[in-house]
Parts: sequence; structure tokens; C-alpha cells
Amino acid sequence: MDEAGRVVAWNGAAESLFGWTREEALGGSMGQLIVPPQHRSNHARGLAHYNRTGEGPVLEKRISITALNRDRTEFPIEISIFPMPQDGGGRTFYAFIRSLVAEEQARREQELRAREAEALLAVAERLLDEVSLDEFTQFCLDTVCGVSGLEAGHFLVLRGRGDHARLHPTGTWHLADPHFQPIVEATDRVSFAPGEGLPGRALRSGQLEALEDISASEGFLRRETFAEVGLTRAVALPVGQGGEIHGVLEFFGSPRARLDPQVLRMLQTIGSQVGVAIGRKQSAEHRETLRREMSHRVGNRLTVLASIYRSCSRAAASKEELDEAFLGRLVAVGQANRMAIEDASVGVALPALIGEAIGILPEGERTTIEAPALVVDSDSVMPLSLVLNELATNALKHGSAEEGVRLTIRGALSETGDTLLLDWHEQRTTAPTETPQPAQRVGFGTRLMQLMVEGRLGGSVERWLDDTGFHVRLCLPRARLEAAAAREGSGMRYGASGLEG
Repeated sequence: MDEAGRVVAWNGAAESLFGWTREEALGGSMGQLIVPPQHRSNHARGLAHYNRTGEGPVLEKRISITALNRDRTEFPIEISIFPMPQDGGGRTFYAFIRSLVAEEQARREQELRAREAEALLAVAERLLDEVSLDEFTQFCLDTVCGVSGLEAGHFLVLRGRGDHARLHPTGTWHLADPHFQPIVEATDRVSFAPGEGLPGRALRSGQLEALEDISASEGFLRRETFAEVGLTRAVALPVGQGGEIHGVLEFFGSPRARLDPQVLRMLQTIGSQVGVAIGRKQSAEHRETLRREMSHRVGNRLTVLASIYRSCSRAAASKEELDEAFLGRLVAVGQANRMAIEDASVGVALPALIGEAIGILPEGERTTIEAPALVVDSDSVMPLSLVLNELATNALKHGSAEEGVRLTIRGALSETGDTLLLDWHEQRTTAPTETPQPAQRVGFGTRLMQLMVEGRLGGSVERWLDDTGFHVRLCLPRARLEAAAAREGSGMRYGASGLEG
């Protein structure tokens, strides 16, 4: 450039580096072409100072600074400037410029690898500490956000299986600034099936999923809340072990957050280790929970058996009557306990429970079972099984299971969806010769059903005889009956509008 700062020479290397052709650059202002806005005043002052005094503190030295290319991208360079006197007077300034982009990328890659290694070491050390799963997950979120520069992070846990699988918010968050709190409230109202929203996409694909611009993605329906607080970039990363996914980590950043391939690779590396660690913590806590649950369940069953035995012994006139009254119910408790243990984490499907409980009845076309696909909680399996087994035993005892009687067990949810109505109907195919009379005495079986339905399940039971046969109606609260995991994954979703998924 000349003393006025105008370009007087522009070689092929300059064309390649900055994107301006020789014809476009010649005569233009060097400050406007390649000097970033924040450096232009210093450039102008330095040039004026040299023209006035002949002194230039940055001349004939290698200086590391940044420059602009034609698309106004700023990048690092190394520059050396030499003033050369002209024959007719004045000076021309020659600049030798070398791009430092490759060196900067290599330096940043090395720095990211070092931070990645530190993060993995910190996660491994924390895994050895005696901390809860929530505390450990919080530490992982804080660590990953600190390494990546992302400003918010959250862990979604996977609950349910198959069609009931859903990702649910855990309330475990990293927030770099309190003003991000609205995203927590927006997320608390949603859950994600495979393929739904960004977390659901990561769950379905089993791979990291990223969004450069949340506001431009219609599939990210929480975008309004995130845009309001200035978070526009998102990453969802499934975490698990041995092909089994335990949940999804989601991270969010402002426009200045970098989601280049190096950062994404680092997130994937750390995320895989976090997944292994979270899986181990979950397994350890699950074993401890199962141990406590089994202790509680055994004590609960023994209490019920003791109550049944005392009632049977008071009513029995002989050992034979006691054996007949008690042993069958003992077998029923054992069957219910087996079902509850085999499916301890997810409960037992209602149709399967009914079929197992009435298994003592002869198989045939005279038995019909129609029931919704509810998943009965482990604690509710035993009392409901006992009631159904008691009804099946009475059907055998009083001949209702013989030819001429059809058994229909039909379950349905109430209009509000909060109550299960379970009807037992032993239907006669021939009209009775006499008008049915109600029982004169409340037997132990009736008392047992009342104890199980009212005391254990919080419901009600009604029995009656009419010309069509024997009826029993159980009214059972769904919240008491249904397994928590199935309830959360049953499709009853919050926030029908304006929320992701």
C-alpha cells in the first residue's frame, strides 16, 4: 500500500488468502479490505504517525493478529510490514502475510483433547466416590458444559419398554445463568417417545443429534421459550452401555457456542463414558432399591398370610377345614408373588394377571376375558390376584364352572379415566327354577375380598345375584393400581400446545 493506505500491489497469494481479485483490490483502502473493524483506528493512527515521524513500532517485526477475508470472516494471521522508499519520494509498505488458521486449529484441537482427558479423568474419579446417581449426573453435566462452553445441560431418563418407552425430565440441570430458568419449567411439562423432538430423535437413532438453529426447527416446539432466553443451539446425546440406552443428555448454547466437529466429537467421547458411568450408578441403585423392595414385599406378604391364617383358623371346625381354607389361598399368594418378582420393575399386564389368577378353572370357550392393557403395580398384584383367585375357587366349589354357565370378566376405564371397573359375571344359560336368594352369612371369602379391595387397593366391591347369574363389580382407583412407569409412558402428556413432542 502507499502512504495513503491504498492498495498498489496485490499478488496471487493475496487473492487466494483474502478472496479479492487483483482488479478489485487495486486502489482500494487496505483498512477496509482486510483490517477488522476493531483494529482500523489503530491502523490509521499508526500509518499517520509513521508518515509524520518516520517511526513505526510494529514495522519489520512478525506480529500475530487477525484479518478479514471477502466474506467478512475473521481469521488469525502472522504479518510483517516493511517500508520501502520510492525513487520519486515517499514510501511503499510491503506486507508479508501468513495464515495461522491451520496452526490455530491444531492448537485448539490439542487444547480440546487436553480438556477432554481432564474431564474423563474427573468423571472416572467421581464415579468412585460414594455419591448418589443425581449428584453424579449433576457433576457430569457441570463438567461437560465447562469443557464445551455450552451454557445449559439436562439429563432425561428413559422409562418403560417398547410402546411405553418415554424420556422423562429428571430435574437435574446445569444452568450457567439463572435467567435460563424458564427452559426448566418448559421441559418439566413434556416427555418424549422415540423420534419425538430432538431427544426422541437421539433415542431412536442411538447417535448424537445437533441443531445449529433451534428457532428454525419446527420439530423443536420448545423453541419459543429457548429463544426468549437466548439459547439457539442444541445437542442431544444418548447415553448407555452395551447397546442399552439409559437416557439422553441434552445441551444448549447461545449463538457464540461452538458446535464444530471437534466439539461434537469431544461431546460424544465424554458422553459415551458418562453413559457407562450412569449405567453403573443406575444398576447399583436399582439393586439397592430392589433389595429394600423385596424386604418390604416379603414382610407385606407374611402379614397378609398371617391375617388369612388367623381368620381361617377361627372359622375352621377341624384341621381338614383349615387346610382346605388356607392352603389354596397360600398357593394364590405364591403365584401372585412370582408374577410381581418376575416383573418387579415394570409391573404385570392386567390381562395376564387375570389369566394367571383364574388358572384353576378349566380351559374352554366358556370363559371370556376383556381388559385394557394396564400395567398393574407390583404392590397391587398380590391383592388383586387373591380376589380373582377367590372368585375362581368359589366358582369351582359351587358348580358355576360346570356346563351351563359362562364366565365373563370385563374391565373398562371410567369416563374420567381414573377408575378401573372390573366386572365378574357367571352367566347362566338356563333360567333358574327359583328366585335367587342373597347369602345369609358373610363368609371368610367375602371378608378377604373386602380386605384386599378396600384395605389394599383403596377401592370398593359389590356382589349380587339375579336371574342372569352371579355378579361382582370391583371399582379400583387407577392411580393406586397402575404401575408408575406405565402411567408415565401411557400417552397422558402435559402441555398439548406449544411444547416439544
